[in-house]
Amino acid sequence: MQHTTRQRSELLLRQAAGYVELGELLVDGDAPVPPSAMKLLERARRTLAELPEAERESPQAMLLDAESLRAMGLWDEAIPVFLAAAVKAPQRLEPWLGRGWCLKRLGRLGEAVAALEEGLQANPNQPVLHYNLACYHSLAGEVSSAIEHLTKAISIDRRFRDLTQIEPDFDPIRSDPRFVAATHMAC
Repeated sequence: MQHTTRQRSELLLRQAAGYVELGELLVDGDAPVPPSAMKLLERARRTLAELPEAERESPQAMLLDAESLRAMGLWDEAIPVFLAAAVKAPQRLEPWLGRGWCLKRLGRLGEAVAALEEGLQANPNQPVLHYNLACYHSLAGEVSSAIEHLTKAISIDRRFRDLTQIEPDFDPIRSDPRFVAATHMAC
């Protein structure tokens, strides 16, 4: 059976997504990327390269490419791809979160905060953006901003309160009375 161009593109995107997902499962935090994961992530990028040029510029393809680069530890290379995806699809959360994540790992915390604040302009009521901003502000020692965003995240979705107990990014402010109050407030 002959596939149409659209069907072939959809198939390639699904294959690339599968390779990225499998590759990410093998990546363990800050440990070096295992060769098996690297092979899967490189395969995802090769699969994306098979797409017609217009399809490679779609937000879905760009996000898969950016996620591959991020998982491979190529954070500097992933940042502009996440940014391009955010420009094309500002309502999606992944490009904002991915860009912020990479910037944080590169020690560029101020830029990570700015990236997530841009994401909040496009998605003002997304608790995951508020939560991650709270994490980044905590790491930067900006307690008031951390508490403000954490409170917003919890008020939108109380499940984020439970995450604070295991999130090491909050260690710098964990004993602050404002943090204690925010994580124990009734929702």
